[in-house]
Amino acid sequence: MTVSANFAASAYANTMKVGEDLAKSAKTSGAIEDTGEFSDLVKNALSSVAETGQKSEVAATNVASGQGNLVDLVTTIAETEVAVQTLVTTRDRVIGAYRDIMNMPI
Repeated sequence: MTVSANFAASAYANTMKVGEDLAKSAKTSGAIEDTGEFSDLVKNALSSVAETGQKSEVAATNVASGQGNLVDLVTTIAETEVAVQTLVTTRDRVIGAYRDIMNMPI
């Protein structure tokens, strides 16, 4: 399989657009909002990931019924994947920080 330069440039541009859209979405959804409470931050992040997953489900349903666009489906799935990966990475770092604190000598 050969990949043309135009295809690669288009794929890169689409990836950059998805990243910019995710950054805008995170800012407008309140995922980056400073609420002062850690629990509120976690709740906002979880609801943002759930909302992104629901958008993917709607797009998949639309494509399955013949009403949606395949490019939109792939884009929403990529957004969901990035959101879940971010959430998992954050969870792992929080757990690691907790373990480090628990292992500190008193």
